[in-house]
Amino acid sequence: MDVLAAVDPQGRDEFYEPTSPWWLSGTPLEAEHHRLMRRRSVSIPWAASTAAALTAPERARLAGTWMRRSEAEYLAVSTFSVLALDLLAARAPADVLSLCLRAGIDEIRHAEMCVRMAEIYSGKQNLPPFGMSSLPDEPERPKLHQALANTMLVSCVSETYATTVLAATLELTTDPTAHAVLTSIYSDEVMHARLGWSYLRHAIETGDAGRKGETVIDAAAQMLPRALRGVANVVEAERPVGEVTPAVRTHGLMTPAEERVIFATCVREVLVPGFQALGVPVGSALDDYGDAWASAA
Repeated sequence: MDVLAAVDPQGRDEFYEPTSPWWLSGTPLEAEHHRLMRRRSVSIPWAASTAAALTAPERARLAGTWMRRSEAEYLAVSTFSVLALDLLAARAPADVLSLCLRAGIDEIRHAEMCVRMAEIYSGKQNLPPFGMSSLPDEPERPKLHQALANTMLVSCVSETYATTVLAATLELTTDPTAHAVLTSIYSDEVMHARLGWSYLRHAIETGDAGRKGETVIDAAAQMLPRALRGVANVVEAERPVGEVTPAVRTHGLMTPAEERVIFATCVREVLVPGFQALGVPVGSALDDYGDAWASAA
């Protein structure tokens, strides 16, 4: 899977319209917010949705899915905010810091688009469920090791898997609105994944041994099974009630069983080779998330 291929994340949507104007402050800040939100790779044809052709249960299934996606995107805003603090403490390079902070802004855009999609299917204007994510915190560790471990969790593993599942979902999505939204999110997620792999390489090349002689490679190897388990937990989670009909699939939704196969493939073809190329031991990753795990649903 060439999921990290060149994707232009710098595109500008010259036909931008406020995505969810009801989720704004009503202050002059709105104008600057719109300037930040305009940076996306494709324009979104909101009026082109074919949702009206779906049955009520199909629309309810899709509304539930897009609300769950909005929750994940909203949580990712705090995830990248916390990660930025770790990177600052580790004296990360300026380009790493700027891309991490930009990723948080990207996630706000994603959350806006997801709640707009949920509105299209449900007819209701709901905010994403509010909450904050947390990252592992071990104050006694060297700051570089702490930043590296959480960058692996957030970016190398989670965001790389996001690119693979989005790429696969786009292949079956024919609804023009859903396809454009997923494409826009995908183009950002590619850069979010690159952030992690780039910082991992930088940390390996510049890092020193920490407590008890622990190296950067050691810190990365210790985090890898935790990071893989974290994503696997998301893949294994229960889904909103409703059948994934052929019509629902064309609006950007696949079955949990398909997602398990995609994650297993991502581990085998992308994550494990990537970490091995950088000298990071992968332990039992291939056995833990191989064919037996993929078919266990």
